[in-house]
Amino acid sequence: MHNIMKIGIDILGIDNLERIINFVNNYKDSEVELYVYGLEETLIKVTKTENIVKNVCTEEVYMSDDPARVHRKKKDASMIRMLDDLNNQVIDVAISGGSTGAFMASSVFMIGRIEGISKPGLASLLPTRSDHKFLLTDLGANVEAKPDDLLNYAKLGQLYMKYIYNIETPSVALLNVGVEESKGNKVYKDAHKLMKAEVANFKGNIEGREILEHQFDIVVAEGFAGNVLLKTIEGVAKSLGKMIKGIFLQNLKTKIGALLVKKGINAFRKKFDYSEYGGAFLLGIKKPTIKVHGAADENALYYAVQQAKQIHKTKLYDIMIETMEKGETN
Repeated sequence: MHNIMKIGIDILGIDNLERIINFVNNYKDSEVELYVYGLEETLIKVTKTENIVKNVCTEEVYMSDDPARVHRKKKDASMIRMLDDLNNQVIDVAISGGSTGAFMASSVFMIGRIEGISKPGLASLLPTRSDHKFLLTDLGANVEAKPDDLLNYAKLGQLYMKYIYNIETPSVALLNVGVEESKGNKVYKDAHKLMKAEVANFKGNIEGREILEHQFDIVVAEGFAGNVLLKTIEGVAKSLGKMIKGIFLQNLKTKIGALLVKKGINAFRKKFDYSEYGGAFLLGIKKPTIKVHGAADENALYYAVQQAKQIHKTKLYDIMIETMEKGETN
């Protein structure tokens, strides 16, 4: 009999709770047992009994809570109980849509960093103009980073793309204000030198305008720049969709034209729909945690669970620990 994968889901902190409960009640996968964490009044709505473990909690993490202290002050909160189970090997992967700061800080404090990693970073797959995706990190876990941190993001990102997407030596670029090696501040200049010396298939700097052209498999940035880039891509895609809709709804002729290109427009929306890409995961800690959008729906949770399955099946975090602690490079 195959081993059942145990995936934890913190159902609190997500905007549309009903849609998450709907996902839990309707999810079918013989390989997965869902461990669901929430308040009693929310868990009573989870009616599914097969491959479900309900964990009743008495506290909830709020956006106003201090991210650095919540793991000590709210030990019976759904997020904290789930991370505690992850640390104690009750579950294999933890997924939350709650406070990003609290989830990241609590993950670091409770799960621990991989040896040699001082600042874990958030990473996520993003779409490009082609059918390929690229990995962007850091997405905002650390507003400021040192050159060694950026080097570690590159190395960990390569391991992710290698073992999840079977790219033997993923290409890496450093987000910067210009492509020349001399561009950027001291942190970026020093990071460029480190990556050039230690990262196989490092391609140098990339400017923001080239990001969606899929020139490289991984783009590394400080958390401030990475978060601005991520939200800019999300915002432009959303605004562009509204602009296109407005153009096609102007008159009868444009409405007929919309019918002719409807399939293409829907494909564009799907490509830039965050729910299609799972969640952001924390690189540099000892066990996998996945952060989904606060506005996550059934689709977003489905892909986050598929992402969790891939990470667990490949033993990716065990590989990361072994590789980084040995000081190996790709």
